[in-house]
Amino acid sequence: MNKKAYLQTKIRLRSFPFPFKAGLAICSDIDDCDLDGFVKIHRFLNSSHYGLGLPVADSFFAVSEDQAHLAYFNRDGSPRPEEAEFINQAIRDGLIDSLHAWGDFNAAPPDPVFLQKIAENLTSEFNKKNLRIPVWINHGSPNNRQNLSARLCSQYQGDNPASEYYTMPFIQKLGIKYYWDSEIVGWPLSLPDNHFIFKKLNRILRNSVKNWVKLAIGRSAYCRSTGQITQLARPVKMRDDNFLISFNRFSKGPTAHQTWEPSRHTLRFSLTEPVLDNLVNEQGFCILYTHLGKPFPRGEALFPPQDKKSLELLADYYHQGKIWVTTTSRLLDFWLIRQLLNWTVRLENDLIVIEPGLINHPLEGPRLPYVRELAGQNFLTPDPFKTVIRLNGKDLPAKIFPGDKNGSASIGFDTFTPNPQLVET
Repeated sequence: MNKKAYLQTKIRLRSFPFPFKAGLAICSDIDDCDLDGFVKIHRFLNSSHYGLGLPVADSFFAVSEDQAHLAYFNRDGSPRPEEAEFINQAIRDGLIDSLHAWGDFNAAPPDPVFLQKIAENLTSEFNKKNLRIPVWINHGSPNNRQNLSARLCSQYQGDNPASEYYTMPFIQKLGIKYYWDSEIVGWPLSLPDNHFIFKKLNRILRNSVKNWVKLAIGRSAYCRSTGQITQLARPVKMRDDNFLISFNRFSKGPTAHQTWEPSRHTLRFSLTEPVLDNLVNEQGFCILYTHLGKPFPRGEALFPPQDKKSLELLADYYHQGKIWVTTTSRLLDFWLIRQLLNWTVRLENDLIVIEPGLINHPLEGPRLPYVRELAGQNFLTPDPFKTVIRLNGKDLPAKIFPGDKNGSASIGFDTFTPNPQLVET
C-alpha cells in the first residue's frame, strides 16, 4: 500500500466534536413561556456567570392571542414590537432556532385567510432582516391544521397543496430544513457503528412485529419504518413533493402508562445518570422534548430541586467533555453533514491535504459543503501539524485538537455556541 492509500484509510471523522462522546439538544416548545420567562430560563441555562453555561436554544410562535406565549404577532395580526425585536436578536445570537408552527390553534382551527396572511407577514419580516429559522416544530391538537405531515394525525395539512391550510412556500422561504413530525420515541439514537448491530436488529425485529399487527388490524398508516426507529432524522418527501428532514424527539415520563406532559417538572425522569451514561456508552444522539415554560410558575423556584439537579448533572457531563450539548439545529446539521461528507487525501511534499468533496444534500442536491456546516467536524490524522483542510482551493482556518482514548489527534473546527448576552442583562 502506498503512502497516499495508507493515509486515506487512516484519516477519518471523529464521531463527535472533540472531546465529546455523545450529543444532546434540549428542544423546548414555547407554550406558556412569555418573554420574561424566556429570559429567566435561559439566563439559568445558557449563562456561565449566572447559570450552567449550557448551549440551549428555544422556539417561538408566529402568532398568539395569549400573552403567556412568546410570539411575533398578536392574534389580530398586529405586531408585538418588544417581543419581535427580542426574537430577531435571539435568532441572530443562536438562542432561538425553531418556529413552533404558525401559532397556537388548540381550541379551533385557524382561519385559512388569516393563516396565509400571518405566514406571509412573518416571511416578509424575516426576509427584510435576512433572518433564517431552520427548525419547524409541529404544535398541539389536531385543530392545528397548519402543522406538517404526521403519521398519527391526518388533520395536519400544512404541506398539502390541495388544502386551504397549505403554507409550504412560506415555510421554505423561512429557511426551514428540519421538522419535528410529532413523533416521540423511547430512545432516538443513531447507531451507525457495527458493534451496535445487535441493538439495531433488536429494534428492527420488535418494530416489524408491531407493523405486522397494525397491518392485520387495518392500521397500515400507523406503521413505522426502520429509519424512524434507528435514526435521529431522515429525509421525507412531503405531500407537495418537496423534501424536509424529519427528526425524532426523546422523552421519558414517570411511568410508561401515566399520562404526562414533558415540562421543566419532568426533566428528572429524562436527564438521569443511567440515561446519560447510556447515551455516552452508545455514542448516541438525542433531542430531548420538553416545555421549559410549563407549568406556568406561581411563585415557586424556576426549576424544582430535582429537575434543577438533573440539569446540573447534564452540565457536568458537558463541561467534563462527555456529552456535547448544543442547539437542535446545530445537532441536526452536524449529524447530517457527518452522514454526507466525503473527502480525498493527497500529498504535497510532506503536507497532508484533506479536500472535502461534493455532498448529495437531500434538500439541495449535489454541492460542496458550506464552511459553517463543518462546525464541530474533526478529522483524525496521523500528523495534524502537517495536515490542512482545503475546500474549493482554499485552506480553511482549522484548529488542532489533542488525542484522547477514542483516537489520535485531530484537525477540524470548533462548535457553535449561542451568545447569551441577550439574557444576561
